[in-house]
Amino acid sequence: MTSELRILCDRSADQRFVDTFERTGWITVIRVEDVLPADAPDRDISEFAEQHDWIVFTEDSDFLNHDHRRGLVRYHPLDNPSPGTVVDALRAIAEAFDDHRDIEQRVPGDWV
Repeated sequence: MTSELRILCDRSADQRFVDTFERTGWITVIRVEDVLPADAPDRDISEFAEQHDWIVFTEDSDFLNHDHRRGLVRYHPLDNPSPGTVVDALRAIAEAFDDHRDIEQRVPGDWV
């Protein structure tokens, strides 16, 4: 059984990922604009994720510059990963990590 993930989608995340995550039944998903101002800087997003136990999902590598104890999953838009492939990678990641705060991965990467 796959562990539940709590994914906070950065404003750069394509809506197709949000929609697919919502349909999984084991990923709880919100968008940054649901909980923070639309122009919130990455540091504030990262801090929010840390304080509220969310994993940030983004294409923005700037999140690697913030030293916060929260999970981070990045994708590269030029790779054009399908939402299903990203979900498969997230399933493998969820099973591999005991603590979501230790996750700092690029998807799909070697996860599928």
